[in-house]
Order: sequence, then structure tokens, then C-alpha cells
Amino acid sequence: MDNVIITKRYIGAVLSFLMLLNIILVANFDNYFFVISVFLLGSFKLINDKFDFLKPSSGFLFPWILLFIFLNLNITIYTRAVDPLTLRLMCVPVSLSVIISSDFFNLTRKALVFPKIVINQTKYNYILLIGLGLFLINFLASGFLPLINSIQTGQSDYFDYGIKGLNGMFYAYANAFCLLAYALYLDTSNKKYLMHLIITVFIFLLCLTRQNIISAITEIFILHSFKRGLISKKKMLLYVGLLLFAFGAMGELRSGDIKEIMGLRKDYFWLPTSFIWVYSYGFFNVLNLDNLVTSKAFGLFDNSSISFLLPSFLRPKFEAQPDLLEVINFNISSYINPILRDWGYYGTIVFTGIIMFFTVKSYQAAKNHANFKSISIYCVLLFCALFSFFINFWFYLPIIFQIPFLILFNKYVFKYEKN
Repeated sequence: MDNVIITKRYIGAVLSFLMLLNIILVANFDNYFFVISVFLLGSFKLINDKFDFLKPSSGFLFPWILLFIFLNLNITIYTRAVDPLTLRLMCVPVSLSVIISSDFFNLTRKALVFPKIVINQTKYNYILLIGLGLFLINFLASGFLPLINSIQTGQSDYFDYGIKGLNGMFYAYANAFCLLAYALYLDTSNKKYLMHLIITVFIFLLCLTRQNIISAITEIFILHSFKRGLISKKKMLLYVGLLLFAFGAMGELRSGDIKEIMGLRKDYFWLPTSFIWVYSYGFFNVLNLDNLVTSKAFGLFDNSSISFLLPSFLRPKFEAQPDLLEVINFNISSYINPILRDWGYYGTIVFTGIIMFFTVKSYQAAKNHANFKSISIYCVLLFCALFSFFINFWFYLPIIFQIPFLILFNKYVFKYEKN
């Protein structure tokens, strides 16, 4: 066996053992040192993986290590200590990520190669027309576009745009189409596919949906890295910086002055707006989680988390929850909140373990098969992990419902022929 593989397995085994020991200590003792140890081991895993963001471990580690750092930055008037259970919950994705994605478990196999790919152009054109048709239906039903409304009146009316359920399906379809168009562009170098992708992202901009712009760009970036290799760290930082700048600008357009909303201390007004937006969506999610923990309103087992897999017009209403938002403007939560509320602490651990296992298996399939279906599905799952601090995208239809569309696109557009 290759010495490099043996070394990776050895390091993976040691990291897994140390992380398992630390998480047992965290679960039984309210000692901040044990919590810090979990995040230090997670950071070491990132360093050992050379910050390869394509790996499933990085997808879970990056956001939660960042949230832990945010929690310890005293830059807002809302900074406070959180409940020990909140810290334990933050340790769950970090610890399980190190253990489940460890190189100690060698589950890979020989790659399957498909040398020849045939593209069905007619069916691709149908897919394009269906996507444009879904957009037009939502636009005609609403009679306005949020971006144009915001420019003309100062009010985007974002939440009133589109037909409930159908608009969410369009976003899932359009995100999946972005991956399809970019994959075809990479395979053929035909710029018309790139133009179709740009038009779709422009539609997202007209709809003023930051989340879908970010999901499309992030998944395309993952797809590109799989097919063309990882880009340099400098370029990645540049692209991330531009994306954060755009995210902050759209946020200001929709919500107002972020520094005032999140109670930024005057000594830190020099911080860039894009960073403040990212910080706020991470930091206040932790405080919202802490409010849920201290309210004791969790472990209700009412299937409220699963209900998000239903279209909004079919979703049942649940008993009103107490006001758990630290700041009303930040009304979103990490993936943990709805799972904790529904299934409790141990249910959160089980759910996290399951999604991590399938994400790792999807990564291995993408590396082994290297076809559109396997890579694009992993793009979606890795996005869910990278943005797990935001909401539970695994149960969010406009994101997770990309997977059925991607499977259909793969079946009807691509034909793989072995030599």
C-alpha cells in the first residue's frame, strides 16, 4: 500500500480517536476547554486537508469553525455568553465531520470511465424553454419584478412575488439548469451554454433572490473545480470577496443599514459591509439557537422539520412558537434549529450523522464516476453543508429538489458510451 495512503489513514485514525474522546468530554462536562479542543481538532483537519474545500469535511468544518470564531468576537452590543447545550450542539457537525469523513475509512473504488459523451440538443432546448416558461408564469401572475420595483418605488415586495410553490419549483429547476448549462459549456466550449447560464443568473437578480444567486454560483464553482481542478487560493479569495460584496450590496438594497440593524460597536465601523453581513447571519443564528435551547421548546416530535419538504401551500400550520429571535431582522436559523425543535438533541446528532454519511458517499461517487449526475448531486449536497449555518437546506425545496431535476437532466440530455 502507498506510504501516503498509510500516513493519511494513520492521521485519520488518530484524529477520529481524539475527536471521539473530546466529544465524550464535551457531552459530560461543562468545560469550555473541551469545546475549544473540538474546534482546534476540526481546524487541524482543515489544515491537514490543505483547505481543500471540495472535501465533505471542509463543507461542514468551514462554517461551524467560523461561527465559533464569530461567537467570540465582541463587535456587537448583542454579544453574550450562550448556554452549554448550545456549545455542545455547535460541536456536533464539527466532531462528526472529522470522524465520518476520516481517511481511516477507505471506501473508494476504481473509477469508471466514460470516454464518449453524446448530447441530445433537442431535449436540452426543451429543458431551456420549460425553465423560461416557469419564469414567465410567475412574472405574469405577479405583474412585477422585485428588482425593478425596488428601483422604482424603494419597496421590492419580494415576498409577494410569484405563485407559492411554483416559484420555489422554478428556483430548484433553474439552479439545476445552471449546473447543466455550465457542464455542457465545459464539455463543448460552446459559449451559448454560458450565455444561457448568465441569463438564468440575471433572472435571479431580477427576482432579487440572493440565496439562489449564491447557490447557483457556489455549485458552479464546485462543478468547475471537479472538472478543471482546484483554482489557486488567491483567485478563490478574490471570487469569494466579490460574491460577498454583491451579497452585502443586495442586502443593503433589501434591508437597509446592516451596521445599525446588528448593533455594531462604533469602534468597528471600519469593517467592510460584506463581512458584517456574513458575520450577522452567522452570529445571530447562534443566538437564535441559544434562545431555542433556553426556552426548552424542543424535542416536540411534531414533524415540523419534515413539513418543509412540502410546497408552502400544502404545509400544515403548527402551534405558534415563542419569540426566539434575538433581532427580528435575522429571522433565519441554522440547520440545527428546526431539527432540534422537532427531534431534540439526540435526534440532531442522528440527523447530522446521516446527512454526513450520504455526503461522504456522494463525494466518493463523484470522484469515482466523474459524470454529470454524480458530480452535480454532490455540488448540491456540498452547498447544503457549506451553508448549514444559514438554514436546513437539506429540507429546503428550492435547493434539495434540484437533485430529481439533475437526475432527469442527466437521463435525457447525456448519453454515455463505453469504448
